[in-house]
Amino acid sequence: MDKFIIEEFSFYKVFLYGRKALGHQTDYSVQITIPSGKVFLYFCKNFMKDNYVDDSNPKKEFHVFLRADKYPAYIDILRNEKPLFFYYNFDQDMMYITTTDEPVGEAELSGE
Repeated sequence: MDKFIIEEFSFYKVFLYGRKALGHQTDYSVQITIPSGKVFLYFCKNFMKDNYVDDSNPKKEFHVFLRADKYPAYIDILRNEKPLFFYYNFDQDMMYITTTDEPVGEAELSGE
């Protein structure tokens, strides 16, 4: 059986770097605060490390490496959806961000 967490979050920060940063070719990053710790999403153009979790402190740090071309999709969901949930599978070091079930045809931006 897979070991995983799924936690709702409401806050995030965006980082845009003038140069490649953090020693792993990161162009952009997003930091998300979840109840059990912090999530660091690193968007990289050329080099990606394997995802990992640092649980050496009481609050975990989830380090996730993604392709830079995924950045606009992540920013779009962070800006336009709620509630949002962070999922992480510890056995596979895999993550995703998800919404809850929504009705078909829900208008995101209403002109009314």
